[in-house]
Amino acid sequence: MVSKWNVPGKWNTFVSLTWYDGLIEFLFRFVAKTSEPLLAAGLVISAADFLSKGALMRSNPELTYAWAWTQAIAIEASSGVVFVYALQSFRQRDKVKAWVYLVLSVLLAITGGAMLMFQLIANTTGLQENSLPPVLFYSLAGLRVLVSISYVYLCRAKHIRFTDLADETVSVPHNASTSISDETVQLILAKLAEANGHNQAVIAGSETPLALPETAGETGETAEDETSIQAQISALLAVKDDLSSREIATIVGRPHSTVYRHLSKVKQAKQEAN
Repeated sequence: MVSKWNVPGKWNTFVSLTWYDGLIEFLFRFVAKTSEPLLAAGLVISAADFLSKGALMRSNPELTYAWAWTQAIAIEASSGVVFVYALQSFRQRDKVKAWVYLVLSVLLAITGGAMLMFQLIANTTGLQENSLPPVLFYSLAGLRVLVSISYVYLCRAKHIRFTDLADETVSVPHNASTSISDETVQLILAKLAEANGHNQAVIAGSETPLALPETAGETGETAEDETSIQAQISALLAVKDDLSSREIATIVGRPHSTVYRHLSKVKQAKQEAN
């Protein structure tokens, strides 16, 4: 009987430690995402302890230890993951969010490094935190509060682009329901790649569909439907202006002939506007 470890493919997979890298990545991302509710719970407990004039923590040593552990895990384990978020935002060309994430990652690193340094000094010299100079003590406390609140705020806004909050390049009517937004750019690009692969398998031909021309009345489209489709096409062209009608039809899930007709109207309206 051949052991599973004697199989070259499985053995190479094991010794390459790719699975271990994936496990570490999962653990850090899990802790980083869990840090948000931990920090939020820490803020609530701190407020309750303040309002009770210290009675909550003073009479519950188990709660005090739990609060200390959760805050330490949340702050110490989040710096590297927030730095990765900053790099991802730079790659997505959201520079405002990227710089905010980068500053937060530096503050988290400074906070964690300062606490580590003070702990090493305390273990070596016996120096206690309450014996630190008041300016240094309150500065460190203020830094802890700043990174905790900032992390909770940024995590709530992680799916919102900061760069184009005031961008009004594409005007979409209020009554037009469209599923295209800046947060779905990655999904759009993935569908474009799928559409390109599909088009390579089709014989190159004219872009004009073979179906007979349609009208809004024959297809059952209302004025709202036409406005919605044209709004989606305009939003897609704002992301990538060289899209073909077949690619747009794949993304919005509409028949090619319908998309081709509305795409022509959008291009004609844009030419008239120019």
